[in-house]
Order: sequence, then C-alpha cells, then structure tokens
Amino acid sequence: MHSSESFLRCATCIHALILVTVVGACSDSADGDAVQSQLVGRAFLLESSEGFSPVANTSVRVNFDETQFGFYAGCNSHSGEYSVCGDELCVESLSSTEIGCAPELHAQDQWLAGFMTARPGLRLDGARLTLSGADATLAFLDREVAAPDRALIGVWNIDTFIEGESASNFPLQIPPTVSFDADGSVRIFTTCNMGGGEYMQQGQELSLSGIAYTEEGCGASGSAAAEAHVQQVLTDGNLALEIEANRLTLMRGEIGQSATAD
Repeated sequence: MHSSESFLRCATCIHALILVTVVGACSDSADGDAVQSQLVGRAFLLESSEGFSPVANTSVRVNFDETQFGFYAGCNSHSGEYSVCGDELCVESLSSTEIGCAPELHAQDQWLAGFMTARPGLRLDGARLTLSGADATLAFLDREVAAPDRALIGVWNIDTFIEGESASNFPLQIPPTVSFDADGSVRIFTTCNMGGGEYMQQGQELSLSGIAYTEEGCGASGSAAAEAHVQQVLTDGNLALEIEANRLTLMRGEIGQSATAD
C-alpha cells in the first residue's frame, strides 16, 4: 500500500513537471510571437555596440517584416526568414546581393551575417532593440526616431537613376537637383539646363504641372544622359513619392530617381 501511494505521488509529480515544461514552452513561444508582431514593418539603426566596431562612415541597419529579416551595412543587402524564439532572434540562413565592395566592407558583412545567424539574444524596449551574442552586443534605435523623415520642401541632390529593377549612378561633376518651395513651385537643374513649374503633394503622390526647361547645350560639367533621365521623370503628370529619412524617391511607372536632402 505504501508502495502504491508512493507510485501515485511520483506519477503526479512527473505529470506536474511535464505540465510546467509544456506551459513554459508555450509561454516562451507566445512571448516570441508577441515580440515579433511588434517588429513587423520596422527598421532600426545601430546606435552603439560592444565587441564590434563598425567600419568608418557606415551605418548598420536591420529591418523586419512578417517573415523576412534583413540587414545592410554599406555593402550588400542580406535577407532571410526569421522568427523570435523565446528571447532569441532565429535566422536560419541569409541570402545577399553580390555587389563588389572594399575588403573591409565585405569583412563587416561576413561578421554581421555570422552574428545574426548565431541566435543572438533579442530584447525590444519601445524604440530600442538590443541583440546580444557571445562576444558582442549591438544596440539599435528605431529608424523613425534615429532619422525622422524629412519634409519635401528643400533641395534634393539626385544621385540614383532607376529603370525597372535596376538602379545606377552616372559619373557627374555636379549632381542634378530638384527643389520644392513652400509656395508650390519646383525648380530643376539637369546638369545642363534649368527647369521649373508647379507641384502638389498629396500623401504618397506628387503632381507636376507646367514643367518647362531651357534648351541650352551641355557644358563640360553636364551630362546629356543624366539630363534625359531627369526630364523623363520630372515632367507633367503624377509620380509616386516616398521619403525615408533624408532620401527621396520619385517614380513614374518603372522609371524613377532617388535623391538625398541638401
């Protein structure tokens, strides 16, 4: 009888232990899901670090959507599927673009890829995200807090020309510019000619009207190719507009341009 009671007590203990373990596992999963839902649609910029020194003049950015994680540190873009496992960032593998960069930038990409796929600890506290690995801790700040979106009004230096899925840069002595004034007027410099007209912004759409350009030839510092692209985009009609931090992107269908604030 004593043996039977002991067995029942032990069985009850085992059942309770299993129940606690399962409940704990479910709780960890639920906590991870809750944190992951708070990351969706957000990007973070490296604010400080211990055990890792970024290459000079580079910014480390991480971003999250529902299932994809990515990072960019001045060389190639990396992305892969992720989940938040309890209090860890779980990224099984990363794919990347194959842009040729300086050796120190490639080395930085490789280090970050190794760090991100080694299940670093993850803590999200409002606008701050901390990733902690065995040898380094990276502290990030929400991009919208670290680098708020600029207003459209002002001077923008055009440095990227977009056609479909490709983006390129022309070797220019002086960049083309587009300037938006508070009175609704827009001024354009193509590297060869001046242009202007009127604009109206409605959310993520920009409407241009009355756009006209001078017709002088290109001087030594001008670029006919850049001018043709600028004029193709910045003409009468509607464009899709996106501003992120200090970068403006304007798209007319598959053709567009990207610029940074002056």
